Amino acid sequence: MNDGQPLSQTLAARMQLGLLGTANTIAHSVRVGRGIAEQLKQSGLIRRVSPREKEPIRLSAICSIGKRAEAYGGFLYLAVAVRFDMTIQGGQIAHGVEDSVCEIDVLPYGDVRQRIALKQYEMIYRLLNRIVREPAKPNYLLIDRTLLLPREFANSDDAEVQREYQKLAGTAGKFWSGTKDLLYPRTQEGMVIVGFPQVKRMGEPLWSISAGRPEALIDPVTIAPIQLALQKTTAFDEGAAARILGTVIWPEQRTAAFAYSGLGFDKRIEPQILLNEIDIASFHYRSGLRTAPQQVEVAGGRAWTSEGLDRLAEKLIESTPFDQPNSAPLPLWMGRKQLEGMRGDLMLEQYQRDLFHTLRSGELDSAWLQGWEPEGA
Repeated sequence: MNDGQPLSQTLAARMQLGLLGTANTIAHSVRVGRGIAEQLKQSGLIRRVSPREKEPIRLSAICSIGKRAEAYGGFLYLAVAVRFDMTIQGGQIAHGVEDSVCEIDVLPYGDVRQRIALKQYEMIYRLLNRIVREPAKPNYLLIDRTLLLPREFANSDDAEVQREYQKLAGTAGKFWSGTKDLLYPRTQEGMVIVGFPQVKRMGEPLWSISAGRPEALIDPVTIAPIQLALQKTTAFDEGAAARILGTVIWPEQRTAAFAYSGLGFDKRIEPQILLNEIDIASFHYRSGLRTAPQQVEVAGGRAWTSEGLDRLAEKLIESTPFDQPNSAPLPLWMGRKQLEGMRGDLMLEQYQRDLFHTLRSGELDSAWLQGWEPEGA
């Protein structure tokens, strides 16, 4: 008779047996990275940038968060987006506009996680539309999300997710259609819109070179020595590429940029005008020794030059004054911290109590009947 195995024994055995294998995977990537680090730098895949701190930088950042709580045959939800404006020059910081939007309501059972994620994007686009209507626009507009709508929305089996996704895709397409002529580098002195994706492509552009997609690169890179060095390695995959790049990028450096139009994306990804017409350029940079490499996306794609992308990396590094593990450009960091301290779960609990009180007190019926009292009553 098989008596089975308790979870504690299973975990202990798996940790002991898997330890050497995991350590070997990481060590192999580190060894490969050390072996080809010099080729990556000499070939132009890793570029040095130096913040100058001369001109003032006017930045706006938008962050969003969503919360939910099961109640009343569905879920109460809260979707919030905040905007922080800031001007930075020579270490001096001047705070500007602070704006916010939110939505709180009830959703039926279904794919609630994706519906709330769609609500967050909706809040972001509300703030984006406000910003582009302002007479004085920021130099750099930072968004704490990927610029493209995640494909998981389009693949959902929930009819409500599909309906809201199509509505959001229309909103996003209209925004980018009306904004494309306001963007740098298409328009000199135009606005730069930068996305900070939550799911990072850390293996690019090294994986594109290995996979035979050098046309995705925007910066000039000597590919032959990199391909020769990669051919000498074993077990090289996208995960290994990500670990290698994560170890060779040092502070005040960036990777060569790559265009999303060269990665073979599905042309139906929304917003289509952004992917297929405006295009997106992306690279990784590192602002400090204790700060992890960051991937950024910037609207404009192949219209960007290497010098322009260098200046963008310099401005992002300059606007990140602290060397901490979770550091980001200052207005983006402040937006994240405000949302972290918001305690949306407690707000939903209070909203649920207030809803219960309103339903029980008869206040709703009184409000509906107000003005319908018979004459003389």
